[in-house]
Amino acid sequence: MNDSTKFSESDELKADDKQSDVKETPPSPVISEAAITKENKVIEVAETQPISAKKVEMTPDDMHVPHLLFAKRCDLGALRERNEDSCLAFTSDAGGHFKMPAFGLYIVADGMGGHADGHVASSVASRVAARYILENMYLPLLHNSTSANQVPIQEVLTNAVQEANTAVFENDRDIDSGTTLTIALIFGRRLHVAHVGDSRLYLQAEDRFEAVTNDHSLVQRLQDVGQLTPEEATMYRYRNVLLRAVGQGEEVEIDTYMKLLPKKGKLLLCSDGLCGLISDDIIREIMDKDLPLQKTADTLYDAAMMAGGYDNITAVVVDFVL
Repeated sequence: MNDSTKFSESDELKADDKQSDVKETPPSPVISEAAITKENKVIEVAETQPISAKKVEMTPDDMHVPHLLFAKRCDLGALRERNEDSCLAFTSDAGGHFKMPAFGLYIVADGMGGHADGHVASSVASRVAARYILENMYLPLLHNSTSANQVPIQEVLTNAVQEANTAVFENDRDIDSGTTLTIALIFGRRLHVAHVGDSRLYLQAEDRFEAVTNDHSLVQRLQDVGQLTPEEATMYRYRNVLLRAVGQGEEVEIDTYMKLLPKKGKLLLCSDGLCGLISDDIIREIMDKDLPLQKTADTLYDAAMMAGGYDNITAVVVDFVL
């Protein structure tokens, strides 16, 4: 929600260690809401000594290679006959003389369980939002377009969600369908987020584990105003009621966030089939383990299944070194 953040490649490549935050299962009804630049290393070698005879010690910084890696698991769960979750992961890399910032796009959408065409809504929303972002951010990078670089990234994400909302809503106005939509975009050292619903984005880095997004659900609102404790919320009858969803009207209210990422860490995007069944403490314990990335996603899925697997379960795990 930082309109002053411009889509500038040069800005994204600068190193900045200072973190900042800009803030902004029965049918689920919807109710209205009231350069990383390294220090040059100079190795002095006597002219009479062949360079091949001199042993050069490599430091971790010398061997640092930025990367974005991901793994995903998106399955039915134990009880559902149809998977109404959708997810998308897109990571770009470049090398040699071709320089561009780290770019990763990750999306989770959870079609509203029990509603008509929830699976269609999540698929349409994911596809439309991803296409809009890639057309307005990634393709201009490949074209080396300077004019496109002036578009605020948060504006691109907001427009992408609105486009997705229109696509789902206009798909068939007579069909009651909707979906959550959580988008995480890594561009250089910055994380940009757009979010509607109760799917979640977590950030694990520097011995911290935190939820980046807030749930747009009735049970979360009641907790926020002190009418429910976290323990009571797990048993609350209407815990699946959403306050916001994509595709339920001509417009949708969107939360956007921007964070400066640390140099390394992990992201987790998940549907409530995961975070609604296992606690944040269990999720963190699994994320803390030194496991291959796909094994991490599978272990999260297995934990949700052991807790009942009442809903579709989606986990997208991203490992970043920037």
